[in-house]
Amino acid sequence: MAYLNPSISGRKLAAVSAIISLPFAYLTQALFMMASDGDVAMFHDGQQMLNLAQDKASMFYAAMWTDILGYYLIFLPVIIYAWKILREINESLTDISFFCGLIYCLLGSFGAVNMAGAFDGLYASYAASPISEQAQAIAAWEAIIGGNWRGYWLLEAVLAAIWLGGLGRLLIIAGLKGLGIGAISLAITWVAQFSLWQVGAVDASDAALALVVILSPLWAVWLGLTLLRLQPNTIITSPNQEKMA
Repeated sequence: MAYLNPSISGRKLAAVSAIISLPFAYLTQALFMMASDGDVAMFHDGQQMLNLAQDKASMFYAAMWTDILGYYLIFLPVIIYAWKILREINESLTDISFFCGLIYCLLGSFGAVNMAGAFDGLYASYAASPISEQAQAIAAWEAIIGGNWRGYWLLEAVLAAIWLGGLGRLLIIAGLKGLGIGAISLAITWVAQFSLWQVGAVDASDAALALVVILSPLWAVWLGLTLLRLQPNTIITSPNQEKMA
C-alpha cells in the first residue's frame, strides 16, 4: 500500500513554480523569434549573430536567462516535492528518474548561462576588433553554440526522457493517468528528437524539439494545477504491480 501525502511541505511552491514556468517558456520563444526575425537557424551563423542590431542582440541575451526560468531551474521545487511524495510508490524508479531530472535542470542551465556569457563578451568586442580577430570571434561563437547544441542540449534530451518517462509511470500508478500519459508522451518526443538527430534527420529532429518546447509548458501548468488540487490518495498495489512499476 502506497500513499500520496499532499501535506508534505513544498506542495504550493512546487505547484506555483510549475505554473509560472509557462510565461517564462513562451517569452523565451517569443524573444528568440523576434531576435532572429523568425529564422532561428541564424543563431548558428557567427557572422549574422555578431552583427545583430543592438536591440535584437539584447533580446537573444535575455532569452538565455528566461530559458533558465522557463525550462530548467524553476522545476527544482517540482522535482524535490514530487520525489518526496512519489518515493513511497517505487523508490528505485523515483530515485533514478528524478536524479536525471535534477541533472537535466542543471545541465540546461549551465548551457544557457554559457551561451549568454559567451555571446555578451563576443558581441561587445566584435565591432571594435580588427578583421582577423573578428574572424576568430565568429569561429568562437560557432564552436560555442555547436558545443552546447550537440553537447549539453542534446544530452538533456536523454535526461528529460528518463525523468519524464519515470515520472509518468509513477503518476499513472498513483491514479493520475492523464497527467502520467502526458509526461510519457513528452518523454517519447524527447527520444525522437535525440534519435532523429543521430541518424542525420536534422529537420525532423528540430520539429520534434519545437513540439516538446511548445507542449511541455502546457503540461507543466496541468501538473501545477493538479498539485494545487491534490487530495490524500491511497493506492493499493499487488506484489506483481509493484514489480512492474
